[in-house]
Formats: sequence, structure tokens, C-alpha cells
Amino acid sequence: METLPLKLSNAIDRELATLNPDKLREACYDLTKRYAQGKFIETQAHRQAYIAARLPATYGVVRQIFRRIEPTLTSIKTILDLGAGVGSLAWAAQESIPALHRVTLFEKDIELLRLGQHLTQNNLHPLQLAWCRDDITKEEIFPSHDAVVMSYVLNELSSKDQAQVLEQAFGAADKLLIIIEPGTPEGFGRILAARQLLIDWGAHIISPCAHNGQCPVEQVFKEDKDWCHFSVRIPRGKYHRRAKEGVLPYEDEKYTYLVASPQSHPLPDARIIKAPIRKTGHVILDLCTREAQLERRIIAKSDGEAYAVARDCEWGDEWDS
Repeated sequence: METLPLKLSNAIDRELATLNPDKLREACYDLTKRYAQGKFIETQAHRQAYIAARLPATYGVVRQIFRRIEPTLTSIKTILDLGAGVGSLAWAAQESIPALHRVTLFEKDIELLRLGQHLTQNNLHPLQLAWCRDDITKEEIFPSHDAVVMSYVLNELSSKDQAQVLEQAFGAADKLLIIIEPGTPEGFGRILAARQLLIDWGAHIISPCAHNGQCPVEQVFKEDKDWCHFSVRIPRGKYHRRAKEGVLPYEDEKYTYLVASPQSHPLPDARIIKAPIRKTGHVILDLCTREAQLERRIIAKSDGEAYAVARDCEWGDEWDS
């Protein structure tokens, strides 16, 4: 479970303390409906609903992805966050990347930008934050950074703008490009398209794929049977529960993602692409392998150390034979 940093949780509480609970629920419902219609944040109430209900989820997703690619983050000192919203990535990055000293945040919604500045003010020292009001679809070039992140951004762009922004983002990424989308069939479709473009441009795929070959889930996806996605459990704070009228103290956020690099990196033998099935005496793992194949593997108790490792594995982990 990915828990919010105490400073972020407190900053959200302070921001929403005077808000009427009924208005928060209404705004959250309206924002959810707008997302389903392909529309996005429009009013201040939507922005408040966003930090109550969506900020914890986006933080948790980024934090989990950073855990998955931890070895590749050791040399990352600068990050460019395209479509930064209220800056959830900066919070996750500070927790995850020891060498990080600067995050540049591009956001076109001036009120979201100001809200992000307010939430992060005096809370992420010594990390340097550079907030820039910027429409990423209107830029011809992005400034180079060690890593460039596009978190829940492609879904807000037209098909033409997706390809253009993606190419510029990859050009600005000295070491890593990280793309995150909702864990829906539509989100996976955007990741598939981005993956192929990046490979065509010479990128090396780092995660979640264990290969640069054709995605083996793609054919299954075309038949509307399945798609590649992952899940992270997020604890619900009091305003999160109020916004969504949630009974459970947590929610599961599904997401899909892609990490690419201009350079090659060591890859695992396989990636666990579904929740492991734990039975008495054996564990069933669904894998995407280095050979670009889907494989279901049964790890029995008689397999000794491999069984002990499999018992502790989670959905999304690497698997080395």
C-alpha cells in the first residue's frame, strides 16, 4: 500500500478544511462524469475534488512505478514533468530518487499550478521546483532533463498532438521517458501506440516490457479479451472518503505505463503481468518474457528457493528464472 507523505496529507487537509462536504462530493461526482466524457478540470470545485480524490491515486501510481525501476533512477538529478497538475510527481520523486535536486513542472491551468505551488511550498526542501505555465502542445522543443514524465497526459491530447508531444518528450529525455495512463483498454491502447513510435525512433524499452519486440498482449487486446495494466492500493484519507463516499479505508488504482530510454539497460527474464495465484503448495505466475511470449508458470514447493521467491512476488514485479 502506498501511503501519502505526512506533509502532503496535512497540506491536503489544510486546503480542504473549510470546504462543505456535500459540495466536495458533488464536485467529485461531476469531475468523474467529465472524465468519462473525455472532459477534464474546469472549475475551482473540480480542482478541490481532484486533490481530495485523485492526487492520492496519482501519487501512489508514480511511487510504485519508481519502485519498479529503482535501479535506473540512481543517476537521475533532474526531471521534467509535462502536464504536472498539482505536482504529485514531485512528492513521489523526492521520496524515491536520492540524487534528485530539481523538478521542472509544466502546467497550462494557472489555477492548478497555483494550487500545486501552495501544496508544495516549504514542504519539499531542498528539492528545487520550477513551475512553468505552459501548453505542451504549443512548444517546439522541451528543455533537456535526465528524465521526462508524462503522467495521465496522453489521454488529454488529440491523436496528432500525442505523437508530436511524445517525440519532443523523447528528444528531451537524456536518460528516461516515463509515460503513465489509466489502466483501461483505452489507456493501454495509447501506451501501445506510444511504444511502437518510440521503438521506431530507436528507444530501448525498460519497463514493464522485458523486450523490445512486438507486444504479445497486443493480439489478445485486439480481440477485446485482456490488456496490460497494473494496480496499486491507496489508503483513503478523510477527505478522500468524503469525496467518494467510500466505505472501505482504501481503493485500488489501476494504471498502465511505459518506461523507455535512449540507452540500453539490463532487462529481467520476465515481468509478472497479473496478480499471482497462490495455492497450497504452488504459485501460478502469468509472465511476459524476454522472448516476447506470454507464459503461465507453476512454481511448486519442490522448486525450493524459487517457490519462496514466488510466494513473495507481487503483480508487476520482475521475475528472473
